[in-house]
Amino acid sequence: MMAAAARLSGTDWEEWANRILSHHFGPTEYQRVPSKDRGDAGIEGFSITRREAFQCYGCEEPISTQERYDKQRDKMTGDVKKFIENTEALSRLFQPSLKMKRWVLFVPWFDSKEIVAHAAKKTREVIAAKLPYVDSDFRVMVVQESSFSVARDQLLSTTPEGLKFQQTSVSEEEIGAWCSSNDGFVGVLKDKLSRLPTLQNDAKRDTLVLSILKWYLAGQELLERLRDYPEVYEKVMATKSHREEFLALSCLDGEASNGNLSETLKSFKNELQREVAELHSFSAQHLAAEAVADWLMRCPLTFPETVDE
Repeated sequence: MMAAAARLSGTDWEEWANRILSHHFGPTEYQRVPSKDRGDAGIEGFSITRREAFQCYGCEEPISTQERYDKQRDKMTGDVKKFIENTEALSRLFQPSLKMKRWVLFVPWFDSKEIVAHAAKKTREVIAAKLPYVDSDFRVMVVQESSFSVARDQLLSTTPEGLKFQQTSVSEEEIGAWCSSNDGFVGVLKDKLSRLPTLQNDAKRDTLVLSILKWYLAGQELLERLRDYPEVYEKVMATKSHREEFLALSCLDGEASNGNLSETLKSFKNELQREVAELHSFSAQHLAAEAVADWLMRCPLTFPETVDE
């Protein structure tokens, strides 16, 4: 099972990365270089004051560390070659006298030290070419999105759509593996649901148990992905903790939710969207479902015992 941000590949990533860079450097300090007219000459933009040239690249995920390195290495190799060979075009872009200190491959993330070693190799090639637009302390580098976390999170908080994730469905095999080592939680869940008058049928109850476990595992994967966005993650966890305290107090007062799972789910989704503006409504829905499943298995959300007449 894998949760992947929809924008982290292809042209979606390029557009998002350029927005981050423009926000980070300032709209008049970062110059984007469109590629529709005879290509981008090995860069997608450059910082005027910092004299750093950027190429943005996001490969399709999920893939292994080796595959990610191979794709990032090949992208770096190809575009550094353009950066060296397109001397005339780049000299015109950097007029009158800008000399680049960095050529940077900007990626969603990298997880191999070999791409850093490859950047060092490409640094030597660029310096050896003695380009008129390259400074004496020039380096080729690779950076990832989290290095620009402030600009990223500020943009997310003002993006109308919010942070949206695509998720693959949770398989029954994954649910079975989780249940085998968490049978206590599953037992609590089944016991609670058996108290509901509408779930006295075993087959109907088992179907809901399966759905709730899917909510939980899918939501846990989404929470893990949100760790790449620390400020958003902390807001989500704080909102969940606050609601959990409320649920615990309600149960102590004898005011349980009367089995109205859909109302609890809906109200917490709305609360998440109010408190965490960076979330897309789909993400808020998944996280609300995870929270309800978690509360059902751990105790804050419970139902009154069924009383036999």
